Formats: sequence, C-alpha cells, structure tokens
Amino acid sequence: MGNLVVVGVDGSPSGLAAVEVAAREARWRRAGLRVVYALWPVITPGPGPTAAAPFGPPEGVLPDEVESALTDALHRAASVAPQVEITHDAVAGEALTVLEAQSRDADLVVIGSRGRGGFVGMLLGSTAVYLTAHGHCPVMVVRGEPDASGPIVLGVDGARAGEEAVDFAFAEAALRGAEIVALHAWTPDNVPLPLAPQLGACAHADGRTRP
Repeated sequence: MGNLVVVGVDGSPSGLAAVEVAAREARWRRAGLRVVYALWPVITPGPGPTAAAPFGPPEGVLPDEVESALTDALHRAASVAPQVEITHDAVAGEALTVLEAQSRDADLVVIGSRGRGGFVGMLLGSTAVYLTAHGHCPVMVVRGEPDASGPIVLGVDGARAGEEAVDFAFAEAALRGAEIVALHAWTPDNVPLPLAPQLGACAHADGRTRP
C-alpha cells in the first residue's frame, strides 16, 4: 500500500497532532510523508501599506510563523517516524484547493479537526467536510488522541457504494494488526438492508477470519 501520505498544518496544536498520526500512517504504509502549509492570504511587506498577496511571498521567502510551523511539524514527524522520508511545502492558495490538489498524488491526506483557520475549522470544519466529499484519496480527520491499537469501526449499509469503504477498512486493519467492528444502524422508520457478503467475518492482521 501507498507511496505518499500528506498532512496539512497551520501551526496549531491540532495540526501537530495530525502530523504525529500522519507520520505513523506513513511508517505503517512504508510511504513518504509530505507536510503542507497553505499560504492564503499571505501578508508581505512592501513600500506602501501592507496588503494581502494572493500569489504568495517572493520565491524562497516565507513568513516567520510559517517557517516556525513547518519546522515544528518536521521535528514532530521525525520524532515519531525517523525512518520515514519527510518533505515539506508551502503552497500559495486556499486550504481547500491546496489539499484537494495534493490528494491527487496521495494515498492518504491527514488533517486536524480544529486549528487557526488554515487547514481546519471549529470541530469538524469546512476543510474537513469539503475534503471528505471532494478529495481524490481517503481523508483522515484527527480529533483528540486516537488509539493506534484500537479496532477499525466500519459503517455499513449493504449498498454497493460502500464496497470501497469495506476494502479500505480491511486493509487498514491488516496494517495495524487490528480487528474490524462492522456497524449497521437504523431507525424504526427504516428497514435494515442485508449486509454486504464481505462482512460475514471480522479480519485479523494475519488474514484469519472469525464468524
């Protein structure tokens, strides 16, 4: 699985938590890790009043807070997964469009659930909602401190549209050596659909199954 994990950062504690998770994900996948900061709007000094520069700062020049955020993120990632190849980039553009573009080359995009407004919003913000709908790869939203050894929870409804989610959940469980908890929910007003045949068993890391 996988050649690249992308994580969005904005200098917030939530972004750093996402970096830790992304570094572990890259280690499990034997993939590279790319740390990305979206520059929008970018404030650059000039001869007149300071103004927003939609195309970013001069080449090779980054605001101090961006440099600091990227440095902190790189150190955090290296402490979690020193064997992973880590790159970084500051990209001029809105967070939504930057991460959507990054997702085209990634096997996984990781973001925090709240931050300073660069890559994340309050609780499950607009960036997370947008990416889960429009991203070109799986998107992981980090909230709190996830238990890396816990089970994979898979929501199922028996529809064909959910088959990719089933495949992804089994692959993730194999990476972690974890079990799958398949969850099918309904209300009294809805008749439950038959579960997908793939869910007749729970997966273990060694490939064995149990009823």
